[in-house]
Amino acid sequence: MTETLSGKWWELLGEELNTDARWSEAAKWFEARIEFRHENGAASLDVRGGKVAGVTDGPSARGADIIVTAPRAEWDRVASGQTDWYRGTSPGLGEITLSGDTVLAMRNIKVMWLLLEAMKRVGNGPSPRPEPSPAPRPSGKEIVGRYIDVNGIRTYYEEAGEGPAIICFHAASQDSLMYRHVLEGLSDEYRVIAVDAPGHCKTLVPEGGPFESLTRHAEFNEALIEALGLEKPVVVGCSMAGNMVLELGARRPDGYSAIISSEGADYTPTVSGFFLDMLKVDGQQILECWSQSLTGDRTPADRAEEVVWQIQRNTAKVAAADLTGYAGFDVRDQMHKVTAPVLLLAGDADWLVYPDQVNSTQSHIKGSEIAVLAGTGHYPMIENPYEYNEAIRSFLHKNGYK
Repeated sequence: MTETLSGKWWELLGEELNTDARWSEAAKWFEARIEFRHENGAASLDVRGGKVAGVTDGPSARGADIIVTAPRAEWDRVASGQTDWYRGTSPGLGEITLSGDTVLAMRNIKVMWLLLEAMKRVGNGPSPRPEPSPAPRPSGKEIVGRYIDVNGIRTYYEEAGEGPAIICFHAASQDSLMYRHVLEGLSDEYRVIAVDAPGHCKTLVPEGGPFESLTRHAEFNEALIEALGLEKPVVVGCSMAGNMVLELGARRPDGYSAIISSEGADYTPTVSGFFLDMLKVDGQQILECWSQSLTGDRTPADRAEEVVWQIQRNTAKVAAADLTGYAGFDVRDQMHKVTAPVLLLAGDADWLVYPDQVNSTQSHIKGSEIAVLAGTGHYPMIENPYEYNEAIRSFLHKNGYK
């Protein structure tokens, strides 16, 4: 096996990229010298017209446009598949830093993402994948879409089934489609509702633009629940809304029969200001690769593709507003108010909401429980819908909601 980061290894990386159709397409109009540094040396790739035109074992004599620096051990983690572009460059999670023309790198993030993905294949065979998560099991109940006026905003929601109510709130840059398998899977014994948040998909944008505060989402959703006439529903949220439903529980301790926080936490300072600025400029490309990074290895290819497609349905402005609220979220001092049963539902492949955050959140909410879905990432209701639904069903039955 060729030693990682040796001169030969960099040459093999250049060859791997030049046979990678996805990378060549992404880099078609990209021209830059990229230098990779570690404590023992450096190497450079000269990229021109979708191809690696030259490989240098050491710094480029002509200088670098983009400089990517990490300890040798971090590059070994990239090459072995333990980390990637997003995890590696996330504050507090990885040790990869950017310098030089960082805007050029971020505006061509698909080139950089796929480049680091190619590093995993150099000198390695295909990585074995576990058995995929099971297929969804729909109830056969009809899903009906409706509109309702909430605080003057024309709001879209879908529902299926009869019985005790479950209302579902989606993640950043998503919409009610995120919960299609939940509408289909839990409507055998529940009335399941999924909502487009203000400014998302079929719900109109509020006056003043998309909400940049999860508290504003919480206030809106309280009004929505009242407008729908729901009494003590179960509230389900994911990511941005996984945080928000925890705030709902603190705001109205007696208002909910249970709270399901999927990929949520009471404190999420994990998105940088620079990332948010770049998201406003080139959000679709950033989110395309971001969502792949956050998808687990038990997720079948068709569901993994749906994750990407779904997150790209909203505008970059909406995504940036959502993640601004997410990055500024901190309700740790309010969690002692929560009295409803709480399930913190986490995928073990989700690096954005990592175990320490979930465990810390549990420690702040008396009686809360954690359920972990193996091989599942940040979008469990899309990636692994059957096990996701059954985890919710089991928790609700345990707490007498049936």
